[in-house]
Amino acid sequence: MSDITIKIDGKECKAKEGEYILNVARANDIFIPAICYLTRCSPTLACRICLVEADGKQVYACNAKAKDGMEITTLTENIAEERRAIMEVYDVNHPLECGVCDQSGECELQNYTLEMGVDEQHYAIRDTHKVPQDWGLIHYDPALCIVCERCVSACKDMIGDSALKTVPRGGDPLDKELKNSMPKDAYAMWNKLNKSLIGPAKGDTLECTDCGECIAVCPVGALVSSDFQYTSNAWELTSIPAACAHCSAGCHLYYDVKHTSIDNPEPKIYRVKNEWNYVSLCGAGRFGYDFENRTEGKDETAFQKAIEAFKKADTIRFSSVISNEEALILQRLKEKYGYKLINEDAKRFQNFMNIFSKTTGRTLYSADLNDVHHSDFIVSIGAQLKSDNPRARYAFNNAIKMNKGAGLYFHPVKDPVVEGFGKNLICINHKPGLDTVSS
Repeated sequence: MSDITIKIDGKECKAKEGEYILNVARANDIFIPAICYLTRCSPTLACRICLVEADGKQVYACNAKAKDGMEITTLTENIAEERRAIMEVYDVNHPLECGVCDQSGECELQNYTLEMGVDEQHYAIRDTHKVPQDWGLIHYDPALCIVCERCVSACKDMIGDSALKTVPRGGDPLDKELKNSMPKDAYAMWNKLNKSLIGPAKGDTLECTDCGECIAVCPVGALVSSDFQYTSNAWELTSIPAACAHCSAGCHLYYDVKHTSIDNPEPKIYRVKNEWNYVSLCGAGRFGYDFENRTEGKDETAFQKAIEAFKKADTIRFSSVISNEEALILQRLKEKYGYKLINEDAKRFQNFMNIFSKTTGRTLYSADLNDVHHSDFIVSIGAQLKSDNPRARYAFNNAIKMNKGAGLYFHPVKDPVVEGFGKNLICINHKPGLDTVSS
């Protein structure tokens, strides 16, 4: 795509032709409110507060594509009225339990209600009783849900599970007279909100890989971790940046911690968060933060046996499923004691890279998962992505869904999740140990 120039509120901005206006604005530090939109997902037009004026015509910034020479105004009197009415509608019957809500203090509904200057309510409708749902590690409170569909989009476009969807809400329909008495976009959004809730895509139970990304993207307190629910206020927690230790992918995350006792100097981890517009976490990274072995009994006999084995050995054979820290320990042992390090997977990968270099003409190839996200063709050989590298699976799925890419997936075991990425993906399940494959 070629570079173009557009103006947003009088500021010249460089963009790619076809890029969404909202993304251009964010890249240039220009504020356009949006609740439903996620950068790595398809726009849903669920919230409509990203309304802007482009060349004199009102459009939605999350769905309208930039064109060369376009002039955009992010705020007019009419746009402000629409946004204020939309936020009023979101606040209709929303439970006034901010004091105990797990999202209070970092709630986007709170923030935008204040941002749009909503200080009184002009609309009302009889509410219906909605029963909270427990989906394993995830708790869903439909009374708090604003049906922004971010969880649905993230599950489909970012993760690839497609485990959530909108379901009928039930209850009273809107008064048709409202259509003529309130702003158009506010009425359309309310009409959709009043008909829908979020539910499992298949049956009554949530069938997914338990990554918890839906919790991360939820702007309100509708989706929360069952372990975190009602345990702490957001403003009591301190976020500590870290890298996930469960595998060598080193995913960036934050541990939200606080001290629980004057007798214990170490803070307790309450939850794990991530910058979901840039990186997704798997279930191990999000929920596996409370493992430790300090309280476990030490087997001195087994430890001494391992030490004696090291004394007699000249070679260490190790698994590929180790952390970067464990790999560093192995390197230190090699440097100090001269051990040979053996790893069959690394040898096979070296052979693969030699073949790759001869085939492509590249003698050195370095890439990261962002390259996978933006690829138009991907080949996965020999890795069960669901368990071997979930982040690679997410990137694979995102490239198929958002970049209109295509791919080949070779593995002996069928993977229904990967097969559901899209029609442009061909999955070939071959017999273990054979070089030939069959469809």
